[in-house]
Amino acid sequence: MRDELIAFGKGTILDIFKHLNDGAVGFDHERTKKSECVDRLLNTYSTEDIRKTIGILGAVPVAEATPRPVTQTPTAPAVSSGDPMQALSALRDLLGVKVDPDSVRQLVLDEVKNALEKSPVVRIEVKRPDGSEYKPEGHVRTEFQEILTAASVGLNILLVGPAGCGKTHLAHQVAEALGRPFASVSCTAGMSESSLTGWMLPSDSGAFEYIPSDFVTMYENGGVFLFDEVDAADPNTLLFINQALANGSFYLPQRKGATKVSRHADFVCLAAANTFGTGANMTYAGRERLDEATLDRFRAGTVLLDYDKAFERKVVDPDLLAWGWATRKRITETRLNRVLSTRFLLDATKLMKAGRTMEQIKNTYFVGWKADEKSKVEV
Repeated sequence: MRDELIAFGKGTILDIFKHLNDGAVGFDHERTKKSECVDRLLNTYSTEDIRKTIGILGAVPVAEATPRPVTQTPTAPAVSSGDPMQALSALRDLLGVKVDPDSVRQLVLDEVKNALEKSPVVRIEVKRPDGSEYKPEGHVRTEFQEILTAASVGLNILLVGPAGCGKTHLAHQVAEALGRPFASVSCTAGMSESSLTGWMLPSDSGAFEYIPSDFVTMYENGGVFLFDEVDAADPNTLLFINQALANGSFYLPQRKGATKVSRHADFVCLAAANTFGTGANMTYAGRERLDEATLDRFRAGTVLLDYDKAFERKVVDPDLLAWGWATRKRITETRLNRVLSTRFLLDATKLMKAGRTMEQIKNTYFVGWKADEKSKVEV
């Protein structure tokens, strides 16, 4: 593939970068040789994506490129750019055909609508219960609309993705969009059931008083609750939530006089996990195998996430990003049980701004790696 790409001009190589990178080259191409551009392209994108882009662009090697014949085209009459009707009249004169202004206007509107539908920018507008409207600021990943729709209709949502890909941040965004309070619990194997059901604690009078957990409060009064790292929780503890998430209510014997807890219409339950609840693997060793009955509560609302490249492109140093993506690609190709997260790239960018060199960043990342592992992914 490298020999094929070398046959193209440098301008064509840069055009391929722009097509695959939302219109941006992503590095200082003026000081980079064509051969280096080719190597960077191969390290960043798959061969399949590159071939598809070449086909879309209709690119041909330099040796095959031939100058286009010069053809004389009619000269359009000069028109004022501020007068659309005059422009249409000139277009009629130029083409010798009748041009209907309404048809042209509709054609333009259709093209704009089509462009918006294909745009990678996610546009979210939420009508909150109090009548206010919410429009998120900054970056919103493409899966947010899917997640928000599921939350709006009351589904329990399971976000599954690698470490540091933004699952917890997404849960915060859902709460903000819906205008509801947010709470979470970090699940561990030692998490007690009282973390979910609440506590009986002595009051000032000496009598024991029931203190509700955040889960009970959100469930009963409305809000967004997140079970973070849910696949690290003790499955027996999580059995408590099965009744709550499936039946719309559960019972708390310790809460005398009000043992029944009913699910509020504005309660949203999310869970974040690195696995699909199937137990530990070589990458995520501290994970539990979750009960199938628990997983079924989240089945229709399961969303698979990956690292958000559009976000990384905006906030990560370009040279660091090129290295990060190439390393991540080789980790996948060689099936190494390693992770290069968005979190690391963000932290490394801060260090680079503080004066840390690229070589120092790489050395930090590879701490603890075996020599054979490192040799498989070094760029």
